[in-house]
Amino acid sequence: MPFPEKNKKNAKVLVIGASGQVGSSIVRTLNAKKNYKIFKASSAPQKDFYLVDLTRPDTVSKAFSKINPDLVFLCGAFTNVETCQAQQEKAYILNAGGPRIVGRLCAECRAKVIFFSTEYVFDGKNGPYSEEDEPNPISIYGKSKLEGEKSLANVKGALIIRTTVVYNYDIKSKNFLMQVLNKAERGEKMRVPLDQYSNPTWAVELAKFSVELAERKKEGIYNVVGSQIMSRYDFALEICRSFGLRNNFLQAVPTELLGQKARRPLRAGLKTDKIFREFGRRLLPPAIALPKINKTYGNIV
Repeated sequence: MPFPEKNKKNAKVLVIGASGQVGSSIVRTLNAKKNYKIFKASSAPQKDFYLVDLTRPDTVSKAFSKINPDLVFLCGAFTNVETCQAQQEKAYILNAGGPRIVGRLCAECRAKVIFFSTEYVFDGKNGPYSEEDEPNPISIYGKSKLEGEKSLANVKGALIIRTTVVYNYDIKSKNFLMQVLNKAERGEKMRVPLDQYSNPTWAVELAKFSVELAERKKEGIYNVVGSQIMSRYDFALEICRSFGLRNNFLQAVPTELLGQKARRPLRAGLKTDKIFREFGRRLLPPAIALPKINKTYGNIV
């Protein structure tokens, strides 16, 4: 089912941040449907990609002028929580200024925008949170992403996807699954917080649900996350179980002993009732998704 934003049979879709974990999953999902003309964009020059650097508004405008997209997935962001805390100006330029620029250009060309946000817009005191709960971010990352959400509040048809702890098998990625697998392979100890609760989310399912929401012309905020809320340590244990690894390299520790500069929302997590009402099902929990990943890639370990 093509996006009907401009009544075109083959909608033109611009994926900003297409080389990242979420963006590449969006591209694969769209490619499988075979009825979209896909334009990939990245902040680093590379073959078959448009240059879209959110710190350089001229590159964004140039891409929009050339493509005139019907739909824009804004996956590119500054997501390293610790680095955001240290580089606050850059965090706001990318996570707040980027969506503002993209939103304005989408409004001008009547394109629908999909923006990926985070559970870090909450303080983690009373999770899990619904789409209607009042945000209260406690880190620069969370604050800058919330500003990004606000910048799209008046953009017609804007869809905001809140997600968290996105994982997939990708040797170039530093997502939590890959961190655990790499530490296990090298035989290195890994300290994992036992008091940070979230919904681990498989990138493949995040992409499929997000594209489907866009196809259904949904707007506003949707939580698109895995169905199970668990501590980061329990997630690490589940990874080991699913991949047949011994877990003795894992060390469970409270967050306060990790020396992290940016505060984390500890009792966080996002409710999935709204997405269930829309689709009649929820995203897979790690106990089901992880074995599928292992099988897909031929029993990785």
